[in-house]
Amino acid sequence: MTARSGGYKGRRNREPRMHPVRESEKTAMLNLSKISAFRYDIKEIMSHYKIEESAAKSVMATVIAKGSRISIDSARTFVMEQEKTGAYPREALVEICDLLDRFAKLR
Repeated sequence: MTARSGGYKGRRNREPRMHPVRESEKTAMLNLSKISAFRYDIKEIMSHYKIEESAAKSVMATVIAKGSRISIDSARTFVMEQEKTGAYPREALVEICDLLDRFAKLR
């Protein structure tokens, strides 16, 4: 076998390892691979606390959208604002925030 002349031979041991520069920091977002399990669990919470169906659907859709596109923190803030307006009780707020934490993923 003959050695290849010229061309890329890889990083040499004496050269420093170059790490790529990150453009932005990772944020916690909703794990989209488990979105169906998240929907099932949040529907169970809404039905357990007997929240109106129209209010429950709008809250679920907004939480999923904010959690998957913006961040878990913005979804949590939205849930807290809805609890202050009286859409659902404080216990439901705690369970939904725990659910958001359980389905969070850094992206």
